[in-house]
Amino acid sequence: MEELCGVGAAAPLRGDAEEPKQGSVLFLGGNEVKSSAVVKYSSAPPQAAFARLQEKTDLKLPPANWLRESAKLGPAGTTILGNNKKSKPFSSFGMAYDFIDSVGNDVDVVSDSENIKKLLKIPYSKSHVSMAVHRIGRTLLLDELDIQELFMRSSQTGDWTWLKEFYQRLIDQKWQRKKKSKEHWYQKAILSKFLYYSINGDGAAQPVPSTSKQHQEGPVSGESDEAGRSSWPAPFEMPSSLSEDPGASNQGSVPLEPSYIVGHVASAPKEQNLTTLFNDGENSQGLKNDFVRNILWTFEDIHMLVGSNMPIFGGGRYPAVSLRLRDNNKPINVLTGIDYWLDNLICNVPELVMCFHVNGIVQKYEMIKTEDIPNLENSNFSTKVIKDIAQNILSFLKSNCTKEGHTYWLFKASGSDIVKLYDLTTLCEETEDKYQNPFTMPVAILLYKVACNMMLKKNQNKKHYGTIRTLLLNCLKLLDNGRHPQPSCAFPVCHGTEERCRLVLNYVLEGLKSVDSSVKKEGDLPAADPSTPIPLKYEDESTSGGPECLEKQMALFLDKMGSFQKGKHCSQSGMIPGSWQYKMKLQLILKSSKAYYVLSDAAMILQKYGRALRYIKLALQCHDTYCCLCASMLPEVLVFLCQCLTLCGDIQLMLAQNANNRAAYLEEYNYQTKDDQEILHSLHRESRCQVFAWATDLSTDLECQLSVSCKCYEAAYEILLFSNLKNQNPEQHIQVLKRMGNIRNEIGVFYMNQAAAVQTERLVSKNVSTTEQQLWKKSFSCFEEGIQNFESIDDATNAALLLCNTGRLMRICAQAHCATEGDFKREFSPEEALYYNKAVDYYLKALRSLGKRDVHPAVWDSVNWELSTTYFTMATLQQDYAPLSRKAQEQIEKEVSEAMKKSLKYCDVDTVSARQPLCQYRAATIHHRLASMYHSCLRNQVGDEHLRKQHRVLADLHYSKAVRLFQLLKDAPCEFLRVQLERVAFAEFQMASQNSSAGKLKTLFGALDIMVKAKGAFQLIRKELVAESEQKSNDKSSAENVSPNDSPTGLNKEEVLKLLSIFESRMSFLLLQSIKLLTSTKKKIGGINEEEVVLKTNKQVYSLLLRATANKSMTLLERIEVILNLLEQLAQNNEASNGAIQ
Repeated sequence: MEELCGVGAAAPLRGDAEEPKQGSVLFLGGNEVKSSAVVKYSSAPPQAAFARLQEKTDLKLPPANWLRESAKLGPAGTTILGNNKKSKPFSSFGMAYDFIDSVGNDVDVVSDSENIKKLLKIPYSKSHVSMAVHRIGRTLLLDELDIQELFMRSSQTGDWTWLKEFYQRLIDQKWQRKKKSKEHWYQKAILSKFLYYSINGDGAAQPVPSTSKQHQEGPVSGESDEAGRSSWPAPFEMPSSLSEDPGASNQGSVPLEPSYIVGHVASAPKEQNLTTLFNDGENSQGLKNDFVRNILWTFEDIHMLVGSNMPIFGGGRYPAVSLRLRDNNKPINVLTGIDYWLDNLICNVPELVMCFHVNGIVQKYEMIKTEDIPNLENSNFSTKVIKDIAQNILSFLKSNCTKEGHTYWLFKASGSDIVKLYDLTTLCEETEDKYQNPFTMPVAILLYKVACNMMLKKNQNKKHYGTIRTLLLNCLKLLDNGRHPQPSCAFPVCHGTEERCRLVLNYVLEGLKSVDSSVKKEGDLPAADPSTPIPLKYEDESTSGGPECLEKQMALFLDKMGSFQKGKHCSQSGMIPGSWQYKMKLQLILKSSKAYYVLSDAAMILQKYGRALRYIKLALQCHDTYCCLCASMLPEVLVFLCQCLTLCGDIQLMLAQNANNRAAYLEEYNYQTKDDQEILHSLHRESRCQVFAWATDLSTDLECQLSVSCKCYEAAYEILLFSNLKNQNPEQHIQVLKRMGNIRNEIGVFYMNQAAAVQTERLVSKNVSTTEQQLWKKSFSCFEEGIQNFESIDDATNAALLLCNTGRLMRICAQAHCATEGDFKREFSPEEALYYNKAVDYYLKALRSLGKRDVHPAVWDSVNWELSTTYFTMATLQQDYAPLSRKAQEQIEKEVSEAMKKSLKYCDVDTVSARQPLCQYRAATIHHRLASMYHSCLRNQVGDEHLRKQHRVLADLHYSKAVRLFQLLKDAPCEFLRVQLERVAFAEFQMASQNSSAGKLKTLFGALDIMVKAKGAFQLIRKELVAESEQKSNDKSSAENVSPNDSPTGLNKEEVLKLLSIFESRMSFLLLQSIKLLTSTKKKIGGINEEEVVLKTNKQVYSLLLRATANKSMTLLERIEVILNLLEQLAQNNEASNGAIQ
């Protein structure tokens, strides 16, 4: 027994109040108290405003909605009256089960808020305290321990006599349960009525016409003291459905437990075994989490998971308040103040609304801030004392409640200042029946759940294995094999844990040894040496037959699977079918197969693919032996075989995708334990265990691994088909087909990439090689089969992706048919056109498969982009390498124009996304190319004036659109400048055909205006050059290494210099022409007019430009600065020039 004395001490606190927020630190009552609350779960509806009752409202009259279920109040309305069970003895366990991640590590205490408040009020209260304490890791679970209730039960059943004797021997007899007074029930009743009045602000809570005075006569029905007690369960017994012999109804068959049927191979294993074993037990023990809120409350440095049922109101000026009813004639005492303050802290409520009444008649309301509660008149208390109490009690409990699984009793007698702690588990073990502790089963379940949860976490490593093992051993210590045979036997079977599965395999091995030793037969197989390992066969690509051999192996395997119905299988060791050895070995082999499957699945999750392949090989070897012994296959076993093959396919695919770690995977694959060796020796007594060798060998060849993966899925699919299990297992069927579609896509991409690599290496030969063509055919075949797989299960998204990949394959075929770079007569060939058009067809099919963008926006946008790219490539190749030997120029121009327009159609420039700048650049480039094409057509066009005019209009239109789009981009100044220069050239071409001076002047000023609008491009170039210059000055070493034409900012200086020279040349030409025309016009007209101002400016700009171009020592940045200055002068003169032209 341990004692705790003097749990409180006063100390000054400091700090200001601030608005409470979820997860924030609160500074309350002028004293600094660090408190934060995060709601982990809430079944309460959104907070609603409370109805402020009118003065003189009679709370003795029941409202119309009284005692009806209310989501706003939750259980609070009825529990206040006591006609519902109060805090259950196992309430902390219900919370711990729901938040298993927090138990053992992150949380110090799990308990009902009422228990927390009771502990923190110890220095101020003379009431008794009686609680059960359990330790799980660093977490303490606190529950009310109603000893008197146990004694009442003991007098009826004879249970708990040991505890009663101990209590009578050691504990003060003065503590007896007190009967609740009539006044107590009266106060409870008006509080309940007050809350029900307060939740209806719409007038619905009118008083019920009183026909009797029952509301004044003490408690209503169900309000007796006994009704308010928590109900203690009997010592846990397994339900009858679980305590029966599990094999009694299954003789002659070997069922597959549902806990081993895994729907998706990559999903984390579930605790299905636990659910089937303990659900009924948990419900009967009252282990549900019935709290309205579960709150993670941090008080100072103490982390607590707390359950609370306090109603919270909100709305309007008060986002969250608690509602309290007080008798105006009775001052608030310290205990009540602490109660209110802690409730608000735990639930993160910043304010308290107090309704005062006299004899049930409402008088007034008062709003009190949470931080002001400790300073209320008559209830003043120190928050520092409360903080010290919390820390002292936690330290005391953690120092003395040291044994996991033990039940400790925290007890303070009424009127005493001493808190005592007893180890009830130790006391119970000294009795004749040490399993009478009511907490035994809940604690065992919790220990098991915490251990399983730790094992399921991916980030766990070996340093946690000791903790997990300790938890499980402590769990097993609590269980009596006689009373709890199912849980005791089931605990070693735990998904995702090698240690537990290894224990299963150890039991299986002992059983196999017993069976094998009892089988006597003449000419039995030679006894194998258990110390000699049976090698797991390993082949590399140099010795294996490659993918071609898989077809024959698959055919042999499926032929064997089909022959199971013929009943020709028998034991090589001489076991008699139907004998106990035969039945037992079948069950043991199937159990081992399932254990190896679970181990493989767990290794797969941990990305230990070599280990996963080893385990699935052992699982399939066990299954092979099972097939040899079994005359007929149960559907459940065939489904399990499908799962094994599917998992094997997943592993082979992962091995193919992670070839860099092949050495590590090989080492994992070749490792073998002694138990594995001995189990294999037992299997070899019945079978050669080679039926699935084709699926489980570790190859170093990527193509072989992909092919094996595909064959595994195909085998699983075939089993579902010929055994008619497809309809009974639709989810399994869908998963297998999805995997088949996925692996065929992987293989198709593999062959497609190989073809692209061969094409890249083909430098001299102009003809497509036979190797390339074979790779195309293989890739196309895989894509086609994958598309069929996805379409058969209505998977439109994946079908669209494979159609998109097929389109990409067609584009690779088109690229393979283009002539080599050295051929100066290169033309766009018919073969290129054929494959590009096929690519377009597949992309359009992909869009039709999706139907609309909403199905999968990302895939839809990707397909549109690829389709736009295909059209753009076709148009560009036809424009750059026009097939003039086969088609007329006009037809080529028409086809280019149509392809470019289609590319624009599928190029989405408006939708904001990561691809939007690319789409804008693509669209701008298309308009630029179209404008250039029509410009070229106009230059070469002779005769047809209507056609010339049409080309002129189209060229101008597309130049304008290209400029608008390039202006949106901040990283394409050179492209923008190039378009503007072409527009200038277009204007010069038009000017050449003009005869009048006025017309020429108008065109000239239009061209100069285009040049002025190119100022934005030069500003971007200047910005990048300045940034580069600053970087060079900061880093001298980089300045030495950067070549003159390269820029850290990505600017192509060589391109800029070329465009700048052209720009200066065309600007000089246009200024000179404008000076000549304006001079001749001035001579004819005479006098001073607006044209003279323009002429003066143009002469000045022309002069400055000539000087600048003549100065060869100027840097690129200085030349840009000069051009920007000249363009600025021209821009100021634009209006004047426009007026002159008019």
